Amino acid sequence: MICKVKNTIEKHRMLENITSVAVGVSGGADSMCLLHLLSRLKDEYGIMLKAVHLNHGIRGQEALRDENVVKDYCEQNGIELLTFHKDIPYLAKQAGMGEEECGRAVRYECFKEASCDAVATAHTLSDSIETVIFNLLRGTGSKGLCGIPPVRQGNIIRPLIDCTREEIECYCENHGIPYVTDSTNLTDDYKRNFIRHRVVPLFGEINKNFTGNIASAMEILSCENSYIDEAAETLLLSAKCGEGYSGAILRDAHEAVRKRAVAKLLGDKMSKSTERRHIDLTDSLIIEGKGQIELSKDLYICCESDIISFQHPKAAASQWSCSLNDGKFITPYGVFVLTKGTADDIKSINAVDGDKLTGTLTMTCRKQGDSFYSKKRKNTKSLKKLFNEDKIPEKKRGELAVLRCGESLVWLENYGTDGRYIPGDETENVLIIKKEG
Repeated sequence: MICKVKNTIEKHRMLENITSVAVGVSGGADSMCLLHLLSRLKDEYGIMLKAVHLNHGIRGQEALRDENVVKDYCEQNGIELLTFHKDIPYLAKQAGMGEEECGRAVRYECFKEASCDAVATAHTLSDSIETVIFNLLRGTGSKGLCGIPPVRQGNIIRPLIDCTREEIECYCENHGIPYVTDSTNLTDDYKRNFIRHRVVPLFGEINKNFTGNIASAMEILSCENSYIDEAAETLLLSAKCGEGYSGAILRDAHEAVRKRAVAKLLGDKMSKSTERRHIDLTDSLIIEGKGQIELSKDLYICCESDIISFQHPKAAASQWSCSLNDGKFITPYGVFVLTKGTADDIKSINAVDGDKLTGTLTMTCRKQGDSFYSKKRKNTKSLKKLFNEDKIPEKKRGELAVLRCGESLVWLENYGTDGRYIPGDETENVLIIKKEG
């Protein structure tokens, strides 16, 4: 076991130029094993250890039991211990986060207070395999199939990442290392526990060496994933153009590299985690070469003159335009779908005579000089006059969508189709415009 951990440490250069390590210790078998192993290796690697324990304020007396086990062990073995008490349920509610996510964030804040060169966490090969299965069920890409990385952000290390949970528990028993079991780990109430207790054993029945096979697959995927990451970084450097990125250069790249580059861009800019749809929409924007997409309430990604850039709502909303892509117009204020209608749709105010649409279709904001012909009222009014009469707030006016054929106004959101494009009985190609959501 100690040889395996040393191989992991040296293979990934975990302790190079490291003089102090903060060890996350919950009191469970994994973390107690990690603390024991690093205590045995600290002189060999010339490092100083600090144990860090966080009481989440969730499990009452059981949490106090865990804390006391860690405290007693550290006192008996002369290990410095930093203990933190945080009300995670309260903090999670205040931050609008899940308790697990909040607990993870607070835990790393506690590590920072230890002021060490590196942070060691007790993630294992078993944890990594469970993560791969969990990600696979959620529809992940290759990156999610690489498992938990041995080293993250340069200074977060996982010396036990090549060890299974069974090996760790056996090590604790052989060396008389005390540990506790979190009662929540014994139930199937959480998805990860269900995978651990029900799914993983079934894989073991199919192939007794499935753990080793999955570990091998993760290693191969990690290597390939690293190559794509490097290629994506190189692509972004070559595409960099002032404050934006060249759409032409991005477009010429392999789709896998381009989408990874997009994921990196969005990951750096978005306050919340990037979703697959954000990546796909942005990639479509690059392929199209113009338009803009609302990523969140406070961020847009735009393509003007084939330059990809990020904008905030005020700048993005002042002038906007987007093209038809897979039957949709993706605007800063919603998605509009253009579909083929039937004879029954002719009387809809959102029906358009497709036979008259001989130019390029775009969806834009209003423009100076725009006018709308009402067939019902038999008059033409400028949008400014129309909006004034209907008391449309100034802020709302720039958000209303206008469908254009070339420069001609075809349809106006909330008002319907311009009288010159309303379908008649002889119209063969009836189109319907609908706003999603």
